[in-house]
Amino acid sequence: MFDFVDSADRAEEKGFYDQAYVGRRQESCAKQTVESVLPIWDLPDRPENRIVLEQLGDLSGKKVLLLGNGESLKELLFLTMDPAHLVYSDLSTHALMNICDRFELDQFQNQLTFAAIDAHDIPFSSNTFDVIYGFAMVHHLPDLDRFLVSVNRALKPGGYTVFMDDAYAPIWHYSKQTWLKPLMKLSHKKTGISPEDYRFSMSGGFREVDLGKKIRRAGGEPWFVRAAFFNYLFYRGAEKLLPQRLNRMLRKETISKAVRVLDRWLCKLPLLRRNQIRLIWGFTKRP
Repeated sequence: MFDFVDSADRAEEKGFYDQAYVGRRQESCAKQTVESVLPIWDLPDRPENRIVLEQLGDLSGKKVLLLGNGESLKELLFLTMDPAHLVYSDLSTHALMNICDRFELDQFQNQLTFAAIDAHDIPFSSNTFDVIYGFAMVHHLPDLDRFLVSVNRALKPGGYTVFMDDAYAPIWHYSKQTWLKPLMKLSHKKTGISPEDYRFSMSGGFREVDLGKKIRRAGGEPWFVRAAFFNYLFYRGAEKLLPQRLNRMLRKETISKAVRVLDRWLCKLPLLRRNQIRLIWGFTKRP
C-alpha cells in the first residue's frame, strides 16, 4: 500500500528507536481515524503545539514532508487539510509500520507516502516540497549544517519549514547542571532517554543567533517564536517524577488553566521571557 524508502544508517540513534518501536506493534487493535488526533494539538502541557499549527498555515494543495516523525500521531491531522501529497518519514521503519497498524489510512493512499530516511540526506529531487516539518527532531542530528543544506535544497523557492525544539534557556540550563542534576538522572532512569536527547539536553538547547547564522548560510530566512517557562517545568516535573494518577489529576481543566495563566503572566517579565524553553522556528527558502 505504501512505499517504504530505505535509508542510510545512523546506528546509535536508529538502534535505540528500533528497539523501542518494535515492541509496540498493535495489529489486533481497532484502527483509529486521523480526526481522532485533533485533541493532541490542545494538550494543556503543550502550548507549543498550537503555535506550531498556526505557523504551518494552509496546507491545501501543498507537498509536505514530515521529518523524524517517529510515532507522533498529531501530524496525521495534516491529511485532513487537503495537501497535494504528504510524506511521513522517520529513521526507523518500525515507527512507520506502527502508525500504519494504528490508523485507518486507505482513503489517503494517493496522498500519503511513508519513507524511512536520514534527514541529513533527503532523497528527493531539488525544489520538491512546499513545506518541510519536524517536531522535536532537529536536535537528534549530529550535523546541523548538513541538515539545513539538505532541507533547503528539497524546498521549492518560497517554500518554508516549521520545526520545534528546545531553546537555550540560561536558568533551566544552569539548574540542570547543578542543583537539579540528581533529579535529572532519576527521571532519565525512570522514563528512559535517547542518546541524542541526553546530549542535547545537557548542552543547553538552540540559540537563535547561532541557528539564524547557519540558516542564512544554507540559503534561508529564519524566524523564531518562544513559548513556555513555568508551564513546561510544572508538567515536565509531574510527568517525570510523580505517580501517574497524580500526574493525570494535574492535567484537569481547572489546574491546567491556572498553570497557563501563570505561565503567560510570568513570561511578561523580560528575564523569564528570555528563558522560555520551547523554540518554534523555521525559515523560508530564498528565491
